[in-house]
Amino acid sequence: MHFITYRIKYKTPYTPQMKKSTALLLCCLFIKSVSVYAWGREGHIIVAEIAKKYLNQNVQDSVQKYLGNMYFAEAATWMDDVRKDHNYDYMKTWHYVNVEKDKTYVKTSEENVITKLELVIGELSEKSKHSDKEINTDLKILFHLVGDLHMPLHVGYGSDKGGNGVSVTILGRQSNLHRVWDTDIIEAKKLTADDCLKLISAYTPAEIKAIQKVDVIAWMNESRSLLDAVYDLKGDVIDKEYINKSTPLIAKQLSRAGLRLAAVLNETFKK
Repeated sequence: MHFITYRIKYKTPYTPQMKKSTALLLCCLFIKSVSVYAWGREGHIIVAEIAKKYLNQNVQDSVQKYLGNMYFAEAATWMDDVRKDHNYDYMKTWHYVNVEKDKTYVKTSEENVITKLELVIGELSEKSKHSDKEINTDLKILFHLVGDLHMPLHVGYGSDKGGNGVSVTILGRQSNLHRVWDTDIIEAKKLTADDCLKLISAYTPAEIKAIQKVDVIAWMNESRSLLDAVYDLKGDVIDKEYINKSTPLIAKQLSRAGLRLAAVLNETFKK
């Protein structure tokens, strides 16, 4: 998120009302800046915690070696944390892919969540060809983008900027549809990794194995299949019915993201 500092010269005294207005402006800019993320910090941390539970111990040790002093949770949020550093602006398009309604994704060389995920998975599968620093970066990208891909609005429609252009009110607050899915509902329902792990515990080993099949395009299509539910709005107010209906879908997506992150790591770091 970007914090913007303004240097303003006032010809009139800087009154308390002007101070209040400036604070309100900065608050609005802050809210706008966080709304473009896929899953808020809590969502990405949940994905990392689930993945860790399903890693083989030797794989967990190897991944931690490459991450160094960085925790799994920190790796999962790194791509959002560095947004405030303009040196990483080249990563902006990596978080999402736009495919308009009733259209099919066509493979491209453009840098989006699909192409970058496929690239880093390929590089992690051939670690001997890459430096420890490159593997460290690939891991942080993998941790984050697997989460991003499972947030339906990050594989949504460019026409409304993945729901960022859909203004709504939730629990008396102004928001947008993207933020509702990445943060607002998770916070409102206090979703945790334990909630998602409980959901996973109901799966059979065969179901978990099927979920963990590594197929980035299939994961994208699965996320897009939820877009009708995402846009099933009654006006511009997110009511309790919508929240309650959406919560299990969000929990399922976070759960699957965690299982699939673990699957990629177990496969690429196996002895």
